[in-house]
Amino acid sequence: MGDLSEAVAALERLAESVRQLIDVTVTVAAPPATLAAATESVERVVAELRRFVPSPPPPRYQRPAPNTDPNDCFPYDLVIGRRSPLAPPIHFTWEAPKAIGRVRFGTPYEGPPGCVHGAALAGAFDQVFNVANVMQGVAGPTAKLEVLYRRPTPLFEELRFEGWQERVAGRRIHAVGRLLAGDRVTAEAKGLFVHLPPEDVLRMLAKR
Repeated sequence: MGDLSEAVAALERLAESVRQLIDVTVTVAAPPATLAAATESVERVVAELRRFVPSPPPPRYQRPAPNTDPNDCFPYDLVIGRRSPLAPPIHFTWEAPKAIGRVRFGTPYEGPPGCVHGAALAGAFDQVFNVANVMQGVAGPTAKLEVLYRRPTPLFEELRFEGWQERVAGRRIHAVGRLLAGDRVTAEAKGLFVHLPPEDVLRMLAKR
């Protein structure tokens, strides 16, 4: 258990370092020689780490246990995953019946100048609803997602996503949510999901 927890901590630290590298990459104005030296260093690190990539890769998702912290359910997810350098990551809490996600988006997620890209917000809403569904014990893949962008969402500010199940009709799960910057609603969303038992989802993932 100790070795596993150390490995997880090391991987999360690596992911955070790569996030910082991504942020620097999209903002740097260094001279060509500095960029070339940095590129060579990164290429050496990639070559070293690639030796430890197993084939086939290990499973990335497991069935969450009761009372699981939602942040532990999707460790490699591009929205919430603490082990994914692509994730901001959004930090979730469960305030029944709502999933609450808090985040500050930086420059890598910029769309219009100074504002978060709409695609990043759509992906975030999808995962907000997914967390809400998982915590309610009735979850499944996304069938439809609609986002209404009410006003630009600023970068570098504390944002709050809220998502909850509106109703469940047979296998259809209807979820709604909103995004706030301070007390301003910048976007609203609704999603349709198809309920699948966790065993079916894991079976589908195992076939990849």
